[in-house]
Amino acid sequence: MTNFLKVFFLSCVSLFIFSCASQAQTQTTNVDEVTFNAITRGSSENIIVVDQTVFYKTHNSSNTYTISKEQRNKLDKYISNINLSAIAALKAPTNKRLYDGALHATLSVKTNKNTYTSSQFDDDTPPTELKPIVALLRSFVK
Repeated sequence: MTNFLKVFFLSCVSLFIFSCASQAQTQTTNVDEVTFNAITRGSSENIIVVDQTVFYKTHNSSNTYTISKEQRNKLDKYISNINLSAIAALKAPTNKRLYDGALHATLSVKTNKNTYTSSQFDDDTPPTELKPIVALLRSFVK
């Protein structure tokens, strides 16, 4: 009877572990929209990515671009490499924006569950964790 209990216990534990693993896989976060916003007196830059469409607006003009599926997948990969709930606490490496030496910038990621917004940083010097995302967003509009 002891062997039966061991097998039963191991079966229950295995079932529990596999069900948790499959549940974790189905709880992936879909990125609906990514926004880079930079502003200072007399200047602004706004990049919004929705699906494969990029909306770009500056103080003087606006434009719309289309990115490839590979570019969008690369953006999603970069975003999946960071902890979204921690981006509000990221420290800016420089503070040029405090004396108009750079634009005040933020990065927002809207998912199917929440919107995550970073702390402010200099537009040309984002926190290390956000640097690849900001560089990629800006490459979409050049």
